[in-house]
Amino acid sequence: MTNHCPLLNVGCALTIALLLGGRAIAQEDAAPSAPVDSFKSKTEEVLLDVVVRDKKGHMVNDLKPEDFRILDNGEQKKIASFRLVQGGQAIASGGARTQLDPMRQVRLVTILFQCTANDARRLAHDAAVDLLKGELPQNVYMAVMTIDHKIEVLQPFTNDLALLRKAVDRATRSESKDFSADTAVVQKQLEEMIGQNTTGAQSQQEQIDNTNAVLAAQARTGNGAGMANMAMAQMVLTMLHNQQSGGMKDSGRTNIMALLDAVKEQYRLPGRKTVLYFREGGFVIPQGMEEPFNNVIDIANRSNVSLYIVDARGLTTVSANDEAMRGLKSAGRSSQDQFGDTGQATTAGQEGERAKALDMAVESTRSNTQNTLANLAESTGGTLIANTNDLKTPLRKLAEDIETYYEITYAPEIKNYDGSFHKIAVKVNSSDLRVQSRSGYIAIPPEMAHGESVHAYEIPLLAALSAPQSPRDFPFQSAALHFRGPQNKAQCVLAIDVPLANLTFTQKSPDQFQGRLSYVALVKNTDGQVVKKFQNDIPMNVPSTKMQALKSSHFIYTEEFDLSPGQYSVDTAVLDSEVNNKISARKSSLVIPAPSGAVAISSVSFIRNMKDKEPSTLETDPLLFGSKLISPALHPVVNKSGDAGLPFYLVGYMDKNIASPPKLVMEFSKDGQSLGQAAPELGKPDKDGRLQYVGTVPTASLDPGEYTIRFLLQQGSESAEEAAFFTVQ
Repeated sequence: MTNHCPLLNVGCALTIALLLGGRAIAQEDAAPSAPVDSFKSKTEEVLLDVVVRDKKGHMVNDLKPEDFRILDNGEQKKIASFRLVQGGQAIASGGARTQLDPMRQVRLVTILFQCTANDARRLAHDAAVDLLKGELPQNVYMAVMTIDHKIEVLQPFTNDLALLRKAVDRATRSESKDFSADTAVVQKQLEEMIGQNTTGAQSQQEQIDNTNAVLAAQARTGNGAGMANMAMAQMVLTMLHNQQSGGMKDSGRTNIMALLDAVKEQYRLPGRKTVLYFREGGFVIPQGMEEPFNNVIDIANRSNVSLYIVDARGLTTVSANDEAMRGLKSAGRSSQDQFGDTGQATTAGQEGERAKALDMAVESTRSNTQNTLANLAESTGGTLIANTNDLKTPLRKLAEDIETYYEITYAPEIKNYDGSFHKIAVKVNSSDLRVQSRSGYIAIPPEMAHGESVHAYEIPLLAALSAPQSPRDFPFQSAALHFRGPQNKAQCVLAIDVPLANLTFTQKSPDQFQGRLSYVALVKNTDGQVVKKFQNDIPMNVPSTKMQALKSSHFIYTEEFDLSPGQYSVDTAVLDSEVNNKISARKSSLVIPAPSGAVAISSVSFIRNMKDKEPSTLETDPLLFGSKLISPALHPVVNKSGDAGLPFYLVGYMDKNIASPPKLVMEFSKDGQSLGQAAPELGKPDKDGRLQYVGTVPTASLDPGEYTIRFLLQQGSESAEEAAFFTVQ
């Protein structure tokens, strides 16, 4: 080994002095994106599908651009393009007809069933089968799905009517018995047995207390049988009340997440897309699920999806507001009792009921669940079909909406992508006409305008990544490290390194400090399309006794992902969101070569610490070294006074067709001036042919400055190289 400069001290990884580091937070990567027509990233145009009908419900298809006014947040916008789509043709405002490209103007219809009652299944089945009569119009493809606890696909998109009818039969078959009617009868009998409150405003807990008083009186009179019957009745009735309240909330969560799944991938194809959603009754939006519910509307609008929702209960004699009125009365009574409280002792149940009065009042405003369906439908340019046993007639209008509509685009001219909701209003000159179109969109950067939900904390981060100049409120590092995986395919690791001393922590109690860190990382191809996305929002609670150690700690995030060969950019933004909302952003590049067995070298990672691998750690993890998992440090800054040195890790890849062994050469430079070379022994390759190597740079003898190490792996006439950087102060 030739060593021209005493900078390299080779040692076993287990003897490396470890630096204090943060814990990696796992995060799933997003699905690859594709060009979007509903909000075009290149021209920033909003695309609207507009259906216009007259008072009698007849389609109106002779309007001109001057008959429309488009308002974006109340500001009138100039129409950029206008055409009527009718069947397989597009008709321009001047009357010229052009044939639509069948690959660019598909029409997708997702038929989604969520019906349990036999009558609802029958109505939904008959209406769907009627929709499938005759031949499907040109470029119309349908799929059949159901919602149980999640989306179930019975038939993927096809224009084969026989397959679609078969799937509809399976989705609506009445093999399972529905017992909801039996439950309703029992509940009514129990309520009559216990007796109704004369005020009509009694809380559930007060009903239980009154029943207990009756039971006590019966016990004193020796009426044991009556006491037992009342107790059992009250027990079952309370169970039903609790189940109905909890069931409505759980069902609401299931429905919202299933609808997100149904719409979020449809951005991948251009054209008009429709979800035909059969269900019985609406659903409650549970507290805390407002943002996911609004995301359904936002993603549907950005993906050009309209929801047509069918309440398959048919005609009902029960008012949709009855449940809401009962909830408001109950909450009102609890509040009234609290206001008139004399300080006398109350039961724990009464106190709990009063404490929930506000929650009850909030929930009661959501109890007209049909309003939830109407909101979903009307906000996405669809309609709600409800309170009728004739579902066939309105669904024939749906078929017309799929075939005939106006396509209108305009430039929104957004100056600040602040995540606010932009309300769209489409007006026509005649008050006798009814317009269907989407309600608006959320102002997010164009590259993120595809079928994916965007959390509130992401908005300032995405805006920072779209800014002409990246903000640098505090230092952090990020990089996409590259390795070679099985079958010579590329493996990538996103690494984010944030010194916690740069974040804001506020004291929340004498022994507790609190901070919050959020990040977004976007991997984009050469067309600017986001192909991978990573994000998280992390609250940090730190004991007062740990605050001193925090100053030298780092938040380290690593996530493995794969990419196709090509050139990419990696844009990362970090938000210190506890007090000051400070943001820093960085951009870097990444090149993924085609799979090859040629000589190669991985990214070089300085090591912040090494920890024991976890049971979930894959053996193919590129940062796994023996039984230890490496936590990388990116462009580290080390103190000259330290004597532990700076450890690093790399992987060399041999060409199996070359007989001579590989050799590693390291060239050192400081502030651009060459210092010399070192050529350490690599050792033997592992069972996968990898040359994993850990070494240490002894920084104690180095003068302050910026250092670069160029790593050159040579085998025969082939070579590959990488560089790494660190600072001594």
